[in-house]
Amino acid sequence: MLNHTIGKFYADTATLFRANLPSRFFAMSATLIWLAVHAIYAHLQFRAFEGNEDALGWLVGWYELSPWFIAYIFHTITLYTLTKIIESKQRPIKQRIILHTISMGLLLVANWLSSTALYFVITQADFATFIPFLLQMLSTTMQLDLLICFGLLSMILGLCFHDKRIQEKLDFKNLQTALIDEQLKTLRTQLNPHFLFNALNTAVSLIRLKRDEEAVQALAELSSMLRKILEHKHNTNSKVKEEIAFIKNYLCIQQMRFSDKLDVKISVEDCCLEVEIPNMLLHPLVENAVQHGSQLESNQNLVDLKVSRNGDQLLVKLTNRVAENDQHKGFGIGVSNTKDRLKKLYKDYRLDLCSDREGFFETTLVIPICVANV
Repeated sequence: MLNHTIGKFYADTATLFRANLPSRFFAMSATLIWLAVHAIYAHLQFRAFEGNEDALGWLVGWYELSPWFIAYIFHTITLYTLTKIIESKQRPIKQRIILHTISMGLLLVANWLSSTALYFVITQADFATFIPFLLQMLSTTMQLDLLICFGLLSMILGLCFHDKRIQEKLDFKNLQTALIDEQLKTLRTQLNPHFLFNALNTAVSLIRLKRDEEAVQALAELSSMLRKILEHKHNTNSKVKEEIAFIKNYLCIQQMRFSDKLDVKISVEDCCLEVEIPNMLLHPLVENAVQHGSQLESNQNLVDLKVSRNGDQLLVKLTNRVAENDQHKGFGIGVSNTKDRLKKLYKDYRLDLCSDREGFFETTLVIPICVANV
């Protein structure tokens, strides 16, 4: 039981340690920096003792100094890992200071012992003099080692703080994206029952007028529309050609309802057919045009839809006639939802709704095709 507990403790510690190891870039950078410092220090020492009878060559001096700088490479990587482990949990400031002090002290002791032992190995010195040599070395280098260790800890704490801030920003951005996605789903699900109610109301009107064959055809068109909605229920986007096909199904139903009062014209450039746009973006605009045109007493309710492309922008122009007494203020849930969706989806877009003096109402929509603007 005890062996199992100890084994689990070591396994968990090793997993935690591996999870907080620095990136290869950090490890490589630390290695190159310490090797550069090593070379500079060896050069300075060589120049300081140059001309002395007991002076060592540059290469010999570099070789004998290597244990301390190699130890500092591992010291830096280990200190980074321990600092990340300490900073990974919310701890009181006093507890964090104590833990950093303990980890730094232990690393310094390990650094001194390992580097001195390696020096004795490569120089084939007598280990009987290990303790006196270590104490003599500490009397001259301890302060410098402490300053280096504090400097490393400060740098690593700064990196950890920077990484934490970046991660918090990423988490916040992901949360915002998820929230916007949920809001868009809500807006889109509001559109489905809205158009469904209008389409069913059309079928009911046809049945009441004893136009049974047209009512059956209207229900068939409605069935086709519902199938397309189900096919794209998990898709946020659809192609322009799919959106136009959906609109044609809807207009077919409305032409049955209003008989010869509806004059439909649809023009789509071939280069726009494969362009992806938000699902059911154009339908509410067309539905709004049909509903306002239904108030006309004449038989010339024009609904003219044109889709074109201008560089990296998709241009949609919808023209319809309106009654003289129609102020076109009540756009309904369809257009208001479209406005909300556009605000959430695009940084740069244009939606203009305006009427002229000749009894026509124009809806102009311009959205970017480039993904970078979405």
